[in-house]
Amino acid sequence: MAAPSRLILRGARVVDARGEQAAQADVLISDGRIEAVEPAGIPAGAERLAGAEERDLAGLTIVPGLMNAHAHITLDASADPTATLAAETRSETVIRSARRLEEVVRAGVTTTRDLGGFDHIDIELREMVERGEIMGPRMLTAGRLITMTGGHGHWIGREADGPDGVRSAVRDEIKAGATTIKMMATGGMMTPNQRAGAPQLTREELAAGVEEAHKADRIATVHSEGDEGSRNAVLAGVDSVDHGHALSADTLDLMLERGTVLVPTVLTDRVIVEGGTEAGILDFVVEKCRGLADTLIRAVEIALEKQVPIAAGNDGGAPLVHIGDMAQELELLEEIGMHPRDALATATTNTAALFRMPDLGLVEPGYGADLIAVRGDPLAGAVALRDPELVILRGEVVKAP
Repeated sequence: MAAPSRLILRGARVVDARGEQAAQADVLISDGRIEAVEPAGIPAGAERLAGAEERDLAGLTIVPGLMNAHAHITLDASADPTATLAAETRSETVIRSARRLEEVVRAGVTTTRDLGGFDHIDIELREMVERGEIMGPRMLTAGRLITMTGGHGHWIGREADGPDGVRSAVRDEIKAGATTIKMMATGGMMTPNQRAGAPQLTREELAAGVEEAHKADRIATVHSEGDEGSRNAVLAGVDSVDHGHALSADTLDLMLERGTVLVPTVLTDRVIVEGGTEAGILDFVVEKCRGLADTLIRAVEIALEKQVPIAAGNDGGAPLVHIGDMAQELELLEEIGMHPRDALATATTNTAALFRMPDLGLVEPGYGADLIAVRGDPLAGAVALRDPELVILRGEVVKAP
């Protein structure tokens, strides 16, 4: 479905990470971008509205579309997503992942960063979205994650050892079409027979990977569930540390000094700990998560005190967490102590900065028209962002009452 050349949203409250921008305004969208935000309203019949589709949003609040900085589209968010993936044919994975992309958008998540897909399916789907062949959010895609031999995620990623091995692996993923690079700085919860948080790729290996990523203007990030691995990654020059369990104050100081973004994934921990084996989650995953979950909460608390930049990601695709469940991630950040406006920033302006997408994340003329409309007040709590009434992606209405 082609987007109308012009669309006007009438009479809505306008909110973004700066706070309330208007108690009631008309928002004019043209060719996929915001052309005007008019608190006084645009008079009916004005010449600038020629050919515009109009929608009355009285009683709703317009907010930027949400972003998810850590997702896995080829994982199905079942209790054991790795087993599901292993049992699927490649065709089944492609089709089901494409369906999930539609669900992500309808949930109000208009941009994602996929950090480890199966067999480059994430890259293929991103390219189909960009060509307009399927519906999906804007996407950054890592292709195969890069891990040491036998390291975390080896069953879905690419094994590489030594700086030259990692360098070659990064080059291969960029050749395959990766727009971001994901490396494994530590062990993880979902790989059996290893300690989550134990250092894996070395500082020298990570530095080689970062250098190759940055040479090609790609964002470099790491999975890390331990302080030593995170510190290695920050010193290697990564753009973000994802998860961030057990981060020390010293490492967070280093992140602040270097501008390294923290992408905590609080929702996945909460779901695993509360659901447990009774929900069908594997016992070793539950055991490891219960041992680390509190260290992530503490790391986020210290990061807030120090004002370390935070971008929100929920590890969607992991056990019982869907990529579109970003409101729930923001609710947990609020529970830890973040103001609702700042929580909104973690899934809009902060993430746009990490993604190097400076024209997304605000309701402002010149910005891309990725917008949602909700009934509640996002400045009172992120719960208002659940199940939006209206979703607009690239100027096109993709969900409406």
